[in-house]
Amino acid sequence: MLLEDPQVLFDQFVPQAKAYLDSPGVMAALELDAICAKLYPVIARVLENVELSNQIRDFGRNLPRKEIDELRAMLDSILADAKTAGLSVSS
Repeated sequence: MLLEDPQVLFDQFVPQAKAYLDSPGVMAALELDAICAKLYPVIARVLENVELSNQIRDFGRNLPRKEIDELRAMLDSILADAKTAGLSVSS
């Protein structure tokens, strides 16, 4: 099932997260948060990586609250940990 494939969801998350950081907005935040809400439980369940799951959850929840620089640092950490967890991280 595609919705249970962490790589498929992660591949949707990364470009949207980068686009949001380049051009934040309310609608973009809502769409990105929706992807985070789908992705983080799959990461926990399929990859059994609670730390990465929590990072993604927190990133989505902090979209409207944190400054772009803070979100960019969070995303950098997510990308590094995702790579370590075996996910392919496209640039």
